[in-house]
Amino acid sequence: MLELTAHKLRRHWLIGALLVLAAALRVIVVIAYRPALIFPDSERYLHYAEQFAAGHWTPDTIRQSGYSIVIIPAVALHALITIPVAQHLLGLAAGATIYALLVHKGSRRWLAVLAAVPVLFDPLELVLEQYVLSDVCAALLVLAALVVLVWRGTRIGPVAAVAAGLLLGAAVVTRVADLALIVPVLLYLALAVRPWRRLAARGAAVTGCFLLVVLGYAGWYASTNGTFGFSGYNGTFLYGRVVDFTDCSTLALPAYERPLCPHEPPGQRNYDAYMWSVYSPAWTHVPPAGQTRQSVLFNFSTRVLKHQPGTYLGAVGTDLAYGFSPVRGNGPERYPATYLKFQTQLLPYAEVRPTLRQYGHTSPAIQPQLAQFLSGYSRFCYVPGPVLAVGLVLALAGLAWPAARRSRGQGLRTANVAFTGSAVTALVAAAALAPFDWRYQLPQLTLIPVAAVLGVTALTTHASTPSSLAGDPGQAAPALGQAPGARGGRR
Repeated sequence: MLELTAHKLRRHWLIGALLVLAAALRVIVVIAYRPALIFPDSERYLHYAEQFAAGHWTPDTIRQSGYSIVIIPAVALHALITIPVAQHLLGLAAGATIYALLVHKGSRRWLAVLAAVPVLFDPLELVLEQYVLSDVCAALLVLAALVVLVWRGTRIGPVAAVAAGLLLGAAVVTRVADLALIVPVLLYLALAVRPWRRLAARGAAVTGCFLLVVLGYAGWYASTNGTFGFSGYNGTFLYGRVVDFTDCSTLALPAYERPLCPHEPPGQRNYDAYMWSVYSPAWTHVPPAGQTRQSVLFNFSTRVLKHQPGTYLGAVGTDLAYGFSPVRGNGPERYPATYLKFQTQLLPYAEVRPTLRQYGHTSPAIQPQLAQFLSGYSRFCYVPGPVLAVGLVLALAGLAWPAARRSRGQGLRTANVAFTGSAVTALVAAAALAPFDWRYQLPQLTLIPVAAVLGVTALTTHASTPSSLAGDPGQAAPALGQAPGARGGRR
């Protein structure tokens, strides 16, 4: 047994070494910013966690409450430091899982290591793991759902189908933009699972468990707020998406919607202020009888979308392209990215100190030397956007290139459908529903590297006899403990 363990460690020493380094880096982050980093959204997550811990089960009307449910123990014990610690551990687990999946699918070990590097070392991932925010949790739930789904290829069992559906549903009630990910998941099943009877059973299991969570949450929301859905602020969020490019000069509007038109030139508008400032027309306008502020905002925003579809699609495309830029600036809508970079002093958010006092019985503390080190690290040690763009191109090439279709890697192509499709869907959904924020780019770090390596492996893996499109990659791939002479042992 000891010899077998030593053999495995020798074969996978590189990922082991990187996991140790990534863990050490996360220890530095935890010590540098105690007990956790706080963003204005954090206060709301903590408030509802406290309410749930006290037995008051009323969901948040603005953001999904899945994350608040997860952090109940930390809030109940006033141990907020356990939230970033748990998220850092999940980040390490994600890196190990990415490596294990790709080696299991037959990828070269050095490529599998490269795919794990972004989630292990990118400062965007590290800083979000230290925040009390839902983004890391949602991204890793999606990753876990996809790994469970594709691990055994065509041999996906009922337990895996149930787990994948539940995990994906949990991601949605943590971050609603992930709702669209059911589409690439079902596409994967349609391509990978045969015969049709098994496809129907596995598809029903995934969809049923997904809907069980999603509709269950929507029903819970309806039971306390009177409307079936996830949020009572859909109008506000849509208004924030369109206000940056709205042109009312040729737009036919009811008189009561006219005050919602922005007056500044597009380049001077602050969508965040339009959404949340008490001086914004979103909050100062008076809705007519029979309507609410949210319904008026929603109707106004949909009129803008119908009137300016090309401008809207251009804004979505611009945001998507900016996610692959060489530098991590403030984005096309100029939302400050400062909070997603390690700082040497507290950010000027009024919520930081009172939130930590109320929910953690503590004050914020920054270790200056470590914070200085991390600040320098975040300026230089990140994955540039063009590298991720190349990864996405390689993933798409693995799906489309004729040689890949004739290769033994065809089973890899179906797994690649799940990861490439989910990455593209997640990024498009984020750009379609909200202005640009680097928080919404985490699928780049967790999904695109996996898709890229699956694509490269499909392109470079050949066999004398082609397999079917639904071929099982697991049958051709070695396990982690396979002998060094096997195909998966190549470096």
